[in-house]
Order: sequence, then C-alpha cells, then structure tokens
Amino acid sequence: MEVLRDFKLSDYEIKVLLTLISEGELTASEIAEKSGIPRTSVYETVKSLEKKGLVVCRGKPLRVRALSAEQLVNVFAKKLEEKMRALDKLTEIEKEKREEIVTIYRNEAAFNVLENILEKASRIVVASLNIDERLKKILDSKNAKKVIKIREFENDFSHAIILADDKAILYTNHEGDVTIIVGGGEFSKFYFELLSAFIKDLPFDVKK
Repeated sequence: MEVLRDFKLSDYEIKVLLTLISEGELTASEIAEKSGIPRTSVYETVKSLEKKGLVVCRGKPLRVRALSAEQLVNVFAKKLEEKMRALDKLTEIEKEKREEIVTIYRNEAAFNVLENILEKASRIVVASLNIDERLKKILDSKNAKKVIKIREFENDFSHAIILADDKAILYTNHEGDVTIIVGGGEFSKFYFELLSAFIKDLPFDVKK
C-alpha cells in the first residue's frame, strides 16, 4: 500500500505489517517466509515497527502481532492530524508575511479595495483632512458605530489615515487622482501609534 510510505514506513516495514494484519501473530521465521523479506532483516524491521507503536512483540522465541486494523487506523489518523497541524503553520507564516506587505492601489481599484476592507472591518477609525464626497459616501454607507471621524481640517486636497482592524490605509485624492496605500503589521502599528500620540483613548488597539 503506497499510502503507508507517507507515514515513513520502509518497504520491509510495509511488507511485514501487511503480512501480520492478514496472517495474525507470527514467529520471525514465519514472517520471513510469508512476507518475503530476508530472515536477517526481520528482527530489525519488527523492532522498528514496535518502536513506532504498530506491532506488539512477546516471548522467546519471538512472536509478533500487529495492532488491530481499527487501532492502526487510529494511530495513522493521529499522525495525519500532526502533519495537518504542521501544515497549518504554513498558513500562519504566510499570514505574517502578508501582513508586512504594503500595497498601492489607484483610482477605481483603490475604491474597490477600500470598500472591501471597510465592509469586513469590525472597527474603523478615520483621521482626515477634508474628506471628499466619494470617500464620505463610502464611510457613510457603513454602520455608523464602526466609523469614528476623529478630526477634519480644510485643505485643497483630500487625505485620510484609516485604521480598519489590523490594517492601516493612507488615502489621498488630488484633483481626482485617487491613491490608497494598504498595509498591516509594522506599517499598521506605526500609524496607530502616530494617531495615539495626538488622540487620547483610541477605541481599539492594532491586532498583532
């Protein structure tokens, strides 16, 4: 069974294990005869299987039996779960890496990304210089409890720092040319700390 190689079993170990499952308890000589592996390799192979918790050895002369099929399935299932937990770390590593990426979007792509981020965010803080009508419409379309407009000044172009959960967004609109810069991780942490220096009691902390 090729699948058993995924659990780091050698060809000899697979042959012996399958033989014991089908034949029941056997002596070393019977294992060699029925599995087809050299007699000189039986003891080493059996001890390796025993160390992996797949067979039980007893007596002199040595007699060996495999765990029941149900027990073996449980053992392999646990090993598979361990592998899946290890693979889950890849997702965590990728997420950590992604959080450090700073991405720039412009014009309609910028608005699409901004709306998507704000739609999913549970908490939004906006520090702005002269919010333009398009940004105002996007913010007003969200749950009012989610949007906190901290400060607004008059200026000849629109600029805003937006904190949306674990992301920081820099928004600029100069004569219709819209750009947003989106980042997480240290980028987001920097802008949270920047706003914290000027504004007391920000309603949430940046997720780590």
